[in-house]
Amino acid sequence: MFENDIVINEFQLKQFETIMADLPEDALFTPGQGHGHPPAWILGHLAIVGEMGQTFLGGNVSHPEWVEKFGPGSTDQIPPDPALTRDTLITANISAYETLRSLAAKATPADMDQPHPVELLHGTPIQTVGHLITLMLTNHFGFHLAQLSSCRRERGNAALF
Repeated sequence: MFENDIVINEFQLKQFETIMADLPEDALFTPGQGHGHPPAWILGHLAIVGEMGQTFLGGNVSHPEWVEKFGPGSTDQIPPDPALTRDTLITANISAYETLRSLAAKATPADMDQPHPVELLHGTPIQTVGHLITLMLTNHFGFHLAQLSSCRRERGNAALF
């Protein structure tokens, strides 16, 4: 059911790794010029959304302490935190989306046709758990990946493609 979405997310995770290879630890808390989000917030937000997505498919949130800090509606005004290292945030993202893809691959049509409970998206075309998982694996991840890419480019790195 999610074959295409899984492939797109795998592709985006490869881009993620390439982008992150050029974003050092000392860049994590510097807001991006165009969007204003520091890479640490983008990374934490992507990770917690991936983990929250797992809960709709029988999984768990691995970093519950990140929900308020990085979840939907959170502020990107986070102070430097020694617990939020580059490696910790990268690993959290890779793990979150590997698990989300695995759970999505096993999901049944009945699971996917259920209405989602995310109030932020009520009244939008995103109406089912299936729509929500597709959004998380593709559009949402890609949108924030572009923000990370702009942070990378601001450091003087050449375009990737």
